Amino acid sequence: MGMRQSEHSMHVGVGVGTTKGINLTESPSPSVGARVVERGRVGLYGRPWGVCWPLIDEPPSAGEPRRATMKALPASSQPPSPLRKHGLGLRVMPGVKLWALALALLFALVLFLFPFPASAHAITNTSTGRIYGQLLDGTKRNAPVAGQGVILQMAQGSNARDLPSVTTDVHGMFYFIGLDTDNTINYAIYTLYHGAQYYTDLIDLSTKPVQQINLTVYDATTSISNIAIVQANVLVDKVDAQNGLITIAENFFFENLGLTTYVGSLQANGSKPNALRFSLPHNARKLSLSSGFNGYQVIQVDPGFATDAALPPGTSQFAFSFQVPYTTSNYDFSYSAVYPTVDLSLLVPLNIHASSSGMDSLGPVNANQHTYQQFKAQKLLADDQIHVQLGGLPVPQGAAAANPSPLNQNTLWFIVAFLLMLAIVSVTWFVYRLSRRQTRTRQKQTPRRGGSGADVGRGPLGRPSSSSASPSSKDQQEALLQELLDLDTAYEAGKIKEAEYQERRTKSKARLRSVMSSGKRSS
Repeated sequence: MGMRQSEHSMHVGVGVGTTKGINLTESPSPSVGARVVERGRVGLYGRPWGVCWPLIDEPPSAGEPRRATMKALPASSQPPSPLRKHGLGLRVMPGVKLWALALALLFALVLFLFPFPASAHAITNTSTGRIYGQLLDGTKRNAPVAGQGVILQMAQGSNARDLPSVTTDVHGMFYFIGLDTDNTINYAIYTLYHGAQYYTDLIDLSTKPVQQINLTVYDATTSISNIAIVQANVLVDKVDAQNGLITIAENFFFENLGLTTYVGSLQANGSKPNALRFSLPHNARKLSLSSGFNGYQVIQVDPGFATDAALPPGTSQFAFSFQVPYTTSNYDFSYSAVYPTVDLSLLVPLNIHASSSGMDSLGPVNANQHTYQQFKAQKLLADDQIHVQLGGLPVPQGAAAANPSPLNQNTLWFIVAFLLMLAIVSVTWFVYRLSRRQTRTRQKQTPRRGGSGADVGRGPLGRPSSSSASPSSKDQQEALLQELLDLDTAYEAGKIKEAEYQERRTKSKARLRSVMSSGKRSS
């Protein structure tokens, strides 16, 4: 008995539950409300035990941690039953005559003395059930726990409610009497001890109306030295290409090797809280909590979330799911080990290509009537990270329109490169044609050696010679200087040979000296 959960019967511990989002199968001993109402729809006080908490879509208020309460914690003092309410007396409603009240009492007396015939089922007394037991402290070798409040919860169909609580006597004994033994009703006993919840298995009084049920509790500790994860299961559940989301479910089996219950606190005091923590990818959203979190609070921490859920001695199961967005056909899934982990198992659908340098591929495995690729890693230390590359994902519909496919990108780059090369060739051809045109113009302006009769009487650059015209000395000097400059440019460009260059340069310089001398004499 107690909060300790029994061994899980599934091979990999992953299944389909009933909470919102993608859920993992509850262990045979989930929280009180889920165990009392077997379909898991109602928690303590009739509250739903599943919660969907968007991590990113709804940011918390400034300075306040994000919280999500699975179900109300048991009150320190339960309200007394109306049957035991002190001071309950006869009250006459306004406007009701005393003679009418006396007549009603007389009618009730007649019914009591002369009852009408009724069926055998109707007159059967079903309130003969009785549950009693002892509250024991497992840390102190099952010593009785006196003066502790114990609550009995009753559920029928989809409705659950708490019956009045009782307090254990000096021997740790508690008693619940006058209980209904109908086969549609189930019971469970729970208590809140040193910040942790403890509860019994389901109790059915239809076949055995009187039952002794003991409940074991443990002292609390804030040390995690005796805590490890014996089995962690990660399931890539489904891919939503329409919204670009991957749903991932995680299931953990913690082992507390000590004799005290680990009870954390969400008080951070400027650092990470000393509470049970779970890691999430940095872009995780829409966290859906399942088994293990009922009755406890959850806050967001970096990178993931923390809860004040307790870990009693033995094995405890926690399960949740979340979604991560993706934009291309590949996604790098990152897993961080918060606690030492004996065995980590990853399941991926066969239509998704997965690879990981930190995990061994074990091939296909059947789980929950589906076939998955299984990857496994063992003996992880705290803060170890595992990366899994998921490929072959369907491209999100929104991303396909916004981001062109690799083929279109390659075609676009080819067109850009072709246009760039065409522009370079065009500029080069234009420069080349311009250079040839300038060279031909200069050649036409320069007199040829032993020129024809058409050149007779013309000076440099095609100007008329002194015999046909009388240009000024200054113009002749400028023309000869330009001729020397053109010769130097043509020679440096390799357009004329050195011998021709020297010969023509010598002649031009001689003419330049002659013109300059003539100019001095004339002046």
